Amino acid sequence: MKITRLAALCLLAATACGGTPGAGTSATPTPADSTPADAVIVDKDQVLTCGEGEGEGSAQALCDAIAAEALPTLPSSASASASASPSPEPVVRASGRPSPVPSVEQVFEATVVKKGQTSLLPNPGSGPGDPRLRQALLVGYEGVVESVMTPGAVVALPAAVDDASEFISLRQAAGASRGTSACERWASGPWRVALRDYNRPGVQIAAALLGATTDEAWKRSAEFSEAIVTGPAPMLSSLGDPAAMDSCREFPGEEGYPMRVEPIPVPPLGTRSWAFRLLEEKAVRQWVEVVQTPHYVLEVRIPNQFPEPRTDPAVLLPRIAAAAYARAEAALN
Repeated sequence: MKITRLAALCLLAATACGGTPGAGTSATPTPADSTPADAVIVDKDQVLTCGEGEGEGSAQALCDAIAAEALPTLPSSASASASASPSPEPVVRASGRPSPVPSVEQVFEATVVKKGQTSLLPNPGSGPGDPRLRQALLVGYEGVVESVMTPGAVVALPAAVDDASEFISLRQAAGASRGTSACERWASGPWRVALRDYNRPGVQIAAALLGATTDEAWKRSAEFSEAIVTGPAPMLSSLGDPAAMDSCREFPGEEGYPMRVEPIPVPPLGTRSWAFRLLEEKAVRQWVEVVQTPHYVLEVRIPNQFPEPRTDPAVLLPRIAAAAYARAEAALN
């Protein structure tokens, strides 16, 4: 599909929708000698609104035509790679002048979902999860709320390990890790240990990823994730041991870089609680707090992010953990 063809459809659709030229669009046609004959100028301020109505002459018909042109070329996780070719076509800027073709390969990834649809991955759990566990997740904290695309969810085990790992990873600041050492458990979290070692009936994992919705919220708070694991008491007691940190002063990470954990002091919560910083080489990657109780294990992770929160993550972490613990106790006890 030629980009000029899709751009033309977009331009026609904007006209049919009753759109007017954007703030940066001139009503005077561009001189013919400055614009290639096959170039299409699309103002960045032009917005196309697709209505709900159907019928001849409606904007929706043109929107459908655009979708029909674009969507068949996209796989389920749409990826496009602009790599070198024997005769690459020049990139046309808004001014109509060709730009040099990049000398390095560029890869773009995107996921196409319908309006109102959440993550494309279905919940891999075996049956519905405990609704109380879903209610136990902290869904908002001082301007930070759960993700719209990947809202909090409960996975009831047993489940296909790879599917469950991918599903939960979308809701965690820490991705899945294939490591089996005790040190790797600090990097991947108790949910990963439960999925790998206790993938059986009676075990459930709740996960949520929260982020700020406005720039102002970013200044006073931070993105973070929460995981809650429930199951038999012997399993819960085995999901972590703060004394084991001493043996993980340094260990190889998933990408091969040296990693280590450093304990940080936090007020006590639950039966016992502990916190640490996860470092990759000399940079802090995450601040983590774990709360262990007879009924569940709760973990909060704050990743290193930009822009930095106004509050030091080491100070912010116990505040979020206390709020998450209070909500979990109210929902599960």
